[in-house]
Amino acid sequence: MAGYVFAIGGDTEIIRTCAERGIYSTRLNSLTSRPFEATLADYISMKPGDNVYFFSDRKIYGIGELVAVGPDCKYSNFPDSSACEPVAYADVKDDLLVDSGSDSIWYRWLCTFKAAPYFFEEGIDTDEVLVYKPDTFKMLRAFWKVSFIKLGDEENESLREIFLLRHQNEMITGQHIWERDDTVHDLLRLHDLNRYLITPESLLRNGVRAGRVKHEMALEAAVVYDLCHERIVDLGRWDYVSHQVIASPFKPIDYMDKIDVLAARYLTDTKITCKYLTVELKKDEAEKSTIDQILKYVDWVCTEYAYGDYEMIEACIIAAGYEEGMDRYYREVVQRHYTQGSHPVRNKQWNNLKLLKYTCVDGEIVYEDVTPPLR
Repeated sequence: MAGYVFAIGGDTEIIRTCAERGIYSTRLNSLTSRPFEATLADYISMKPGDNVYFFSDRKIYGIGELVAVGPDCKYSNFPDSSACEPVAYADVKDDLLVDSGSDSIWYRWLCTFKAAPYFFEEGIDTDEVLVYKPDTFKMLRAFWKVSFIKLGDEENESLREIFLLRHQNEMITGQHIWERDDTVHDLLRLHDLNRYLITPESLLRNGVRAGRVKHEMALEAAVVYDLCHERIVDLGRWDYVSHQVIASPFKPIDYMDKIDVLAARYLTDTKITCKYLTVELKKDEAEKSTIDQILKYVDWVCTEYAYGDYEMIEACIIAAGYEEGMDRYYREVVQRHYTQGSHPVRNKQWNNLKLLKYTCVDGEIVYEDVTPPLR
């Protein structure tokens, strides 16, 4: 399962309140498009069973688990909250799921969770976390200038493990833990929660020009939604979907390469990853360099996640169009040759890169497979 680490300013009383009530909502500082759309994409990818942690003053607090209250574990705080537009508190007051006064208009989405097994009063210093199975931590090392981050399965499992190991006494005694209060969850159930399901439709409604999405991060949010809901037929089903995933050796955060969308598929009835999907997005026309870019990410995923097995990787470019000559360039560079096994060695070839062309129609993305044949 994945994990989310939410940054909370101030003292631990704020964390305690969130942990006991089993609800968290990010406060937006503005309607600037990129952070708005990126935060929406993060909420879209949340699934019941994902773990929840809080970060404050160097320490991480946990452990929670996202749970469905009604049909989902995350909701819009008011209908059409995903439209990147200003609203007046008076206009949405009667429709708010959680009313925090006039500030409510900045809390656009929320998620619901429970303790799993407990939220412990004592946090763990980040340095102590990062030296426990250090090779498994990728995203936590790059937690910088964002309200929260998503951890992959392996990284989350390491974080969960160190919490359980460090709090064995609390689990035995039941002391120094924060109690659970289901009052807010019960109040949420009084609403018609289907009205509050998170979709990118309202974001796209005013964010499209001539069938093209105006902002790449808005396209990213839409693609994350479509992958989570199996709406991209040419790409199939994916069990884990994340975006803006680190794809370079550690260096100053602002200069790190990031994969637009990274997804994983599990073997049936397991949490064993059998496939990875790497997606590069272009809101306008993709150039030949886009193929170079995604192939670099394919190589990174192969090394860092797939243990050298290209067969575990699928890749895709989604763009509004492709420059002239892309077909020929695709055939020249797409193939990867590698060996598998040792006795005997098996020579294999990888070329699993799809090119999809998108257009936005009535608030939904429509995809067309334009992958050139290798011949």
